[in-house]
Formats: sequence, structure tokens, C-alpha cells
Amino acid sequence: MKRLFRLLLILGLAAGTWSCADDGTPSVSINGGTDFLSLDHLARSGKITVNAPAPWSVTLAPENYGQDEKPDWLTLSAEEGPAGYSEIDVTFAENPGPARSASLLFSCDGKTLAFTVSQSAGGTGFDAPDYYFYISVGTMPTLYSGLHLLSHDKPSYVSYERASTFDAAEFPDRAFVYPVADPTGHATNEELRAMSEAMKRRILEINAEDPTAVFGLWVDDLRCRLGYDWFVAQGIDSARVKVTMLSDGTATYNNFHNYFGDAATAEQNWNDYAAEVEALDWNHGGRYPETRAPEEFASYTWPYYLSTRPDYRLMLQNSSLMESSCPFIADRLAAMKMESVQPYELLTALPEASKQQFYRMAKFDYARFAGLFDLSPKKNLIIIGTSHSSAASEQQQRDYVARIVEQYGAAYDIFFKPHPADTSSASYETDFPVRGADAAAGPDAVRNLRLGAARQNRHDRRLPLDDLYLRTARQGGLPLCRRCRRTRPAVEHPFPRRRERGMDSVNAPGAEKRHPARVAFFSRKKIPRRSRGPGKQLFN
Repeated sequence: MKRLFRLLLILGLAAGTWSCADDGTPSVSINGGTDFLSLDHLARSGKITVNAPAPWSVTLAPENYGQDEKPDWLTLSAEEGPAGYSEIDVTFAENPGPARSASLLFSCDGKTLAFTVSQSAGGTGFDAPDYYFYISVGTMPTLYSGLHLLSHDKPSYVSYERASTFDAAEFPDRAFVYPVADPTGHATNEELRAMSEAMKRRILEINAEDPTAVFGLWVDDLRCRLGYDWFVAQGIDSARVKVTMLSDGTATYNNFHNYFGDAATAEQNWNDYAAEVEALDWNHGGRYPETRAPEEFASYTWPYYLSTRPDYRLMLQNSSLMESSCPFIADRLAAMKMESVQPYELLTALPEASKQQFYRMAKFDYARFAGLFDLSPKKNLIIIGTSHSSAASEQQQRDYVARIVEQYGAAYDIFFKPHPADTSSASYETDFPVRGADAAAGPDAVRNLRLGAARQNRHDRRLPLDDLYLRTARQGGLPLCRRCRRTRPAVEHPFPRRRERGMDSVNAPGAEKRHPARVAFFSRKKIPRRSRGPGKQLFN
């Protein structure tokens, strides 16, 4: 009986139902309470099912067309019906212009209720949204989101699982940041569930206020199904949702290599993942509502195919690292909408006031970094750490750092940028003394930079910093060297006069397994100036 009840409930919510409540008030609902039908700009047909205790009628609200002429883009198959169950076919003509909507007035038993139909415009791009939603778990997507949010003045709704990444109080007033109880830790699963339901409710509220609104969703590529679950599955036309899937970092390249790197299985894998995506109802949505827990948001296999669909794109640091020996996948790569964007490019495009606000959001003391950087004649070298799931992985990283210190310690000031989840490297600063240190300054050591992110530097000749400046992962900021005064971030000096000193980087172990091309030691002689910009490139 329970299964039968659930089936009947789903059927009742399928496209829209009208009933009379206990107090006799008629109600129309789509997808569990939304009073609308949203379709894309193409010629489409939809249905509204009516279940009424008495005869009913429907008319177009006069404000849709003044008092003279009805719109010719909307046709109803019936304008009245008997008590009980009825269906209305709604036909939309193709929309060559801007988005449009109309209000239908249902009358039943002396009561009247409005029901909205809307049709999106064709050809809207990723810069068209009226509202933005930023949902991120990893550090890299959070970085992209925080920078992009400051590039526009649209209302924004923000959630980032690693709560210590930003200071929520420093966001602009137009941004609502979903609260997390522990701002120094991570959002709990309970908080993520509550956030998800709150975001879904807000999406429906916005749609009720503005039925032609365009939504922008910036989300981890690993959780890209939110574009469907939060919007299309609630009845929002997919053409009104512009989804930017943000690279999680190495995982984006690693997953692609795992899924599509083997020519023997690549094509079948692609077709399987495409079938999963296309099994969803992208044209009408809202027919099979379901609630997913945050742990079910993961959709690791989807972003690559999704990037070939309308209104989806994949933003990553270097699309050339997406490689496959399979000719079929090579063709798919050409069809994928990928944009290679460095976070630093987003920062440099901001006006100065927005840059300063970003520094405050990120809890970054720019002046301190500038002062710490220029205290040694040596060039700087950064070791980029990784996360660990075992003691063996922690030891592998430690051995790797030891080898780098042994080989390059005399010529470089060495810094270590740990993964935000890595605590095993806390003692590196004292564990690895560097040979050949300046005696006047005291013994040197590996600087353990507790930074939130380290990414690739490009193009800006005035300020050749990478986004290492973003934030410290701990409230205490950068740890000072216990034996000298020269602790500084492992970034190139921010002023042109010292640009020639340069910076090199090395990836920690584990990265070579995920994507061999990303592991390299970069020296000034090996990298042409055209490719590395004014400073050296830094990969993570």
C-alpha cells in the first residue's frame, strides 16, 4: 500500500495538479508545490493536469496582453473542464526573442488561482544569469567561486564546505553565505543537507518572483549533477540554468585519464556515462522529484559528457592535460566546452576595491607577504603537497621532501605548501634543515606554508604573483621560522624590481600517479618566457 501511495503521489505531481484544499481553496502545483510550467525557447508542448471537485475554467490574465490582443505564442487545448481529472495541452511557439511568461487564471467553485507559464530565450550565454549560486567542496572550486562572485553585482547564494577558506563576514552584502557552525572547520553533513534544501527553496522563490530569471550555477565538477537536481528536477527549464563546472584540481585530469585513457574501454565508458545523463528528463524536469543527501551529490563520471551539452562548460587550469589515445575520445574532446582559466587571471581582472575585498574574504595580509618575500638573494622553490589516506602516503611525501632538500637546498629557499587536509607536514620546518644557509641569517629550513591553494601564475607583468597569497589554512597564519627572521611565502616578489629572482615548483608524490604530465621541476632556463609570463609557472 505504501508503494502504491508513493506511485499515485508521483503521478499526481507529474506535470501539475489542481485540487481543492480542505477549506475549498483551489491549488495548482508542479513538482510538489510550484505553480509554474517552464519550457525552453524551442517549439514545445507541455501538460497541466487538473483534478477539481467542481467544473473549472482557465483564462489568460489580461495583464499579459493589455485589453486588446491575446499573445499568439501560447495555445491551450481546453479552457474549461468538468469535475474530476482533466488534461490541458499547452503549446509554445518557438521564441526568437527575449524570455516571456504569462499568467493563467484558474477558476473553480468561486475561487481563482494564478498559474505561471514561461518560455526562455534562445542564445543566452554564461554571462546572462540574473542570480548566481556558488556551491563548492574542494579548495580550487571555492577559489574560482570567490573570485568570480566579485566580478559582478548580481544577487548570489554561496556555500563552501571548507568553512575556513573565507571569512563569511567579509562577503559583499548582495551575497548570502550559508552559515556553518564551525568557521574554522568543515560543514557537517547535516548542515549540507539543510543548505541544499534551503537553496532549492530559494530557487523556487526566485522563480515565483521572476518566472523568466536565468540562473548561474558554479559548482565542483565532481558534483555537477546539482545543475539538474536543484533546477531541472524542480521544473526550471534547463536553458535557464548556466552551469560552470569547476575543476577540483588534479582529480579532474586524473578521473579523465582513468575513465578514458585506455583505448580498449574509453568509448564504452563514455557511452555509458552519456546514457546516465540522457536518462534524465531534461525537457520537462520536475516529473520525478527526489531528495538527495550531500553524500549523493557526487557525479564524478558526468562532467566530461555534460560539457558537450548546451549550457554546460568545464573550467580548469589547463585543458591540454585532458588527453586520450582513443580516437573516439579525441573527437569528444573537441566537442567539450572547456575553458582554461587561471585563478590569477580572475583576480587581475577585478578592480582594485574588489581585490582588496577578496584579500579580506581570504584573510590574506598582502603587505605581510610582500615584506616577507625579499629577504634572501636565493631563488624560491615550492614543493606542492598532497592529501593522505595512509601512513605510507605520508612517509612517501616526507621522503620526497627530503630528496628535494638534499638536491636543491643549497641553491634555493625551499617552501612547502601542504594540502589543506594534510597535518603530517607540520614539523617539516624543523625536520629538514637546508644546507648552505646564510650564516649571518642563521640556519635555514623548509618553510611550511599553511596556505589554502597554490596555482599557476600567468600573464600579469606588473604583479607576477601566483594565487599563493590567497589565505592561510589556519587561524594563526604563516608559521615563523624558529631559528631565523626570514620566513616568507614561497612566491615571487610582488614588485617588478625583483622579478628576475624567479620561483620554481615541484609537485609532491602522488601527483605523478594521477597525471604524470603534471609532475615537473621548473627552472628558469627550461621554460620559455612566452609560456611562463614574467615569473615562473606554478602547477598544483
